[in-house]
Order: sequence, then C-alpha cells, then structure tokens
Amino acid sequence: MSQIRFVPNDPGAAGAPVRALTPPATPAGSAAVTVSGAAPAGLYPPHTSAFDHWQAQTALIRGLRRWRDCDGSYLARWQGNRRTLPVTTDAGDDLNAFYDRRGLQFFTHTYAGVTVHACESPDVVNHEQGHALLDAVRPDFWDAPFAEVAAFHESFGDCYALLVALADPALRQAALAQSPDLSRQNLLSRLAEELGAAVRREYGAAAADPDALRRALNRFRWADPSTLPADAPSSRLSGEPHSFSRVFTGCFWDTIRFAFAAGPRTANALGTVATAVGVLWLAAIRSVPLTARLFAGVGQRMLQADLLQHAGALAPHIRRAFAGHGIALAAAAQSLPMPLAAPRRLAAARPAVAAWLGERAAATRFTVVETPMHGTVAHVAAWRPIALSGRRLAGLHVLVPATARLALRGTVILGSLGDAAPVDAHAERHARAFAQALVANGQLEGVAGRRPLRPARATHRIAVRSGKRVIVRLGFACGCCS
Repeated sequence: MSQIRFVPNDPGAAGAPVRALTPPATPAGSAAVTVSGAAPAGLYPPHTSAFDHWQAQTALIRGLRRWRDCDGSYLARWQGNRRTLPVTTDAGDDLNAFYDRRGLQFFTHTYAGVTVHACESPDVVNHEQGHALLDAVRPDFWDAPFAEVAAFHESFGDCYALLVALADPALRQAALAQSPDLSRQNLLSRLAEELGAAVRREYGAAAADPDALRRALNRFRWADPSTLPADAPSSRLSGEPHSFSRVFTGCFWDTIRFAFAAGPRTANALGTVATAVGVLWLAAIRSVPLTARLFAGVGQRMLQADLLQHAGALAPHIRRAFAGHGIALAAAAQSLPMPLAAPRRLAAARPAVAAWLGERAAATRFTVVETPMHGTVAHVAAWRPIALSGRRLAGLHVLVPATARLALRGTVILGSLGDAAPVDAHAERHARAFAQALVANGQLEGVAGRRPLRPARATHRIAVRSGKRVIVRLGFACGCCS
C-alpha cells in the first residue's frame, strides 16, 4: 500500500519530525470525518491539497483513537446525532480555524511571503476537533453566556491537542529531551507555533506568545473574568476566552507534569500519566454542572473521579496544579441524589423541574450524559432572556441558564445532585460582561466594535427567539478570537 507523509507536531515546532506511514483508517464503531481534497495516498509536498487532506485526516483519526483511550469507548455520534463531520482544509483567507456545528473549517493565509495552512498543524486540527468532541458530550455549554465556559471550550481544544500529542512516543521523547521534568517550555507545551508566528508577524509582538500561539506551561492565575479587560496583550490575562483559557490549560499541564515528576521520568511513564489525567478530565466534564465558575467545578470533579478510580492517588498533584493557578479546590466529596418533587419519568418532569428552577418549561432543556461517578445524569438548563443596555447592545437579550443535575436510572428520576444554580445577580452580571466583551472584541456579527489586538472573527450573531432579539453562538475559532 502507498504511504503518506505526516508531520505529527506543529510544522513550526523546532525539530518537528516528518514520517512516512500507511494511511490510517477510521476505527470501527467511531464517529467519522470527511476531509476535503481527497487524493490517492502518496508522499505529497506540504501546501498541496493532497498533503493537506492526508495531514488533517491523519491528525483527526489519531484524535478519534485518543478519545477511546481516555473515555473508554469511541465517540459514536457528533453533536446533532450525526455520524460524519465534514472538514474543509481550504476554507478561505484567514489566520484561523473554526468549528460551527456544520463542520470544521481550516483557513490559509500569506503574509510577508510566508504561507500558513492551518490544517497542516495537528495542534490546530486537534484543537478544533476538541470543540466538536466537547459539543457532542456537553451541547449545553454551546450557548452559555459566561466567559469561563467559553474559555473552557477553548482550553478543552488545547488540552485535547496535548493529549493527542502525548500519545506519540517519539514526541514524548523529544519533549523530555528538551525538559526532563516538563518544567521548561518544549515542543509540546508550545501550542500552534506556526500560526502564532504568523499572527505576530501580521499583528505585532503583543498578539501571541513569543514562541507559540499559546503556552500550556504558564503562570496565569484565576481572576473573575468579568473584572478583567476585554482584551490585552498576550503577556497579560484578559476576559477574552482564548486569553482566559490559559488558566485552565495551565492547571491541566501542571497536573500532568507534577504527577510525572513524582514517578519514573521515562517516556513510557509520561504516556501513562497523561492518559490517567485525561481519563479523570473527561469523567469530570461529563459530571460537572454548567455554571459561571466552571474551572473550579471541573477540578473538583477530577478529584472526585480520582477518589473513585485511584483512591485519591493523583489528588495532591491536581490540588497543587490548580492552587498554582489561583484555584483552591475543596476535598473530594460524593454527591448523593436528593428527593425531588417531580414526576418520576424524565419526559413528564419538564414543568415541575422548570418551576423548581423558577423558569418556564418551554425554555428548559435536558442533556443526558453517562458519567463514571453518578451513572446517568440529566444536566438541566432553563434559559431566561436578560435585557441588555448600552449604545451597541440596547434592544438585545442574552439567554442565561438556571442549571441543575438529575440522577437517572434509565428514564426514571432518582433525585437531584447537589444544589441548583438559579439565574441570580451573579449569573446576570457575568452574562452582561460576556456580551459587552463580544462587542469590544468585534465578535458579534453586525455590531461594530473596536479593532482588537488580534484578527476578529464573528463567533456570535443576533437571532429572534420568542419575539426577542437574542445573542446566539455561531461557532468557535482556533486562537485569534473567541
């Protein structure tokens, strides 16, 4: 069989290897991708349609396999119950990539004589794949108008790209050769080096980190994102989701490096540790309630999953990592179902659950997820339109969710898990700050904002819902805007 040329790390990474390998096939039982530019297998040169096809497809299939490593089984369906996700490798001129529920789009751009194809970087490809994977499991995150939820979506993409790279033995060896304990920057901790260099060339040194688009190894500490500036140079933290995402990505990287440093410092041990952390992370994501404080919520559920799966062996490393980024985690605790005054069957419970949350049944949605900690859980979101004000936002609304979790056995409600989170003043403040940041960063379609430090791409639009003009999400971009 003919071979293909594949670069398993970002093309801009120092010492990025180039391989000739047999084209991989989509694993049986996994959701699939359909990548543009299909061509017979061959050793094509970079920046050709055929190379881009095989480079993106191979990176995505590696990502599908990595999901099974950490989640226990292949992802069966994408968001919307789709078996196949379309992928476009040349979606137009931009320094970006995009996921919008219709598929993945990767752009190309030439500046100062240098051309960048976003689809040629596994860091970028697996980042966008991460958005699609998270959206398949937790679609309730999609429209949440909270900076921390949007930032977590961006961090998920970066962390997933790290997990895919850490599954590669040669990349682990190369990273450890550069930093034996992972405490210094290396070819894995630096994400999307080529795209970052292009952003800096065109938009200035403040637009991206000095040697990458973002760094997983960083010292950023959590602060209330509604109190941060809407945008800032890459050296400082802002409420812009890509900027703020670095806090959680730092927690994730540090958890891996602390756990790794505590054991044998071999490439095989690093692979084992990365998978173990990935397992806890995905378990936490399935269980965590949707609130404006999502970073701490995920960390808390990682501790809970670790207690159940490893008797708390990784807890000191998780707690130390999060504390180093300004997030204090409480001791792990198991939530038990509490009786709920509602019909026993989920299908009939919507009015009672909505009334419990103080909202309307028609605006209440259930996201049913299988979790290692609680079995079947229904994440409840009851959406309330909140009126916005200001010169550019007057007449618009943002949908803010009251949230809760229900423990299920099949379709029978066993009770509620933990406390409900109502639409209170805290949630409204975060939602209004999020809408204002969208305008400030030029990310709300049809509403002019100031020119941001990085190229802006609309991630939200205005739609009419129940007679009101509301802000809804279009999609997620790679790294130049939210």
